Amino acid sequence: MKILKTITLILCLASILGCSKDSSTSEETSFASLPGTWEVTSYSYEGTTAYRAINTNESWNTSYVGDGWSLNFNFVFSEDSNDYIVSGDHNIDHYYIDEDGQEFYYVGNLERNELGTFIRNGTTSITFNEDGEFKSGTIQELSETTLKFNMSESSSETNSDNVLVSKVRIETYILNRIN
Repeated sequence: MKILKTITLILCLASILGCSKDSSTSEETSFASLPGTWEVTSYSYEGTTAYRAINTNESWNTSYVGDGWSLNFNFVFSEDSNDYIVSGDHNIDHYYIDEDGQEFYYVGNLERNELGTFIRNGTTSITFNEDGEFKSGTIQELSETTLKFNMSESSSETNSDNVLVSKVRIETYILNRIN
């Protein structure tokens, strides 16, 4: 009986140690090559604008979100020159909330005709430069068939009414490789 208990205890310890060893291994994420033509299959954005009157210190905020549909635009990434091109069009449902909390809804059709350069730093960081306007991106997924990334931009400036206007915008893209 004592031997049976000892064997059972040894088997339990081996089982526990074996399970904990398996659970401590981490899965590495691999990223495919970025260059190529990518069709946009999902597009959305969100943003906020904070206002602060310099003279009175009064402040207010607005926010917005947008969801794209009838997406007919592509990204083309060129490896040789690190150029990118975005072209095509899409519809957008745009929801805007003003400083009083009132919500407005707009529908629009937008033409996309952008070109610039990109720099990929490591596997997940990408920076877009379109005529000196920089947008930072984070790649969440990059396989031979799928690219998912967020792009963000922010700015602050004082307008002619002496109001500091600070903007933040984040765009989310999901794309499928065409070639």
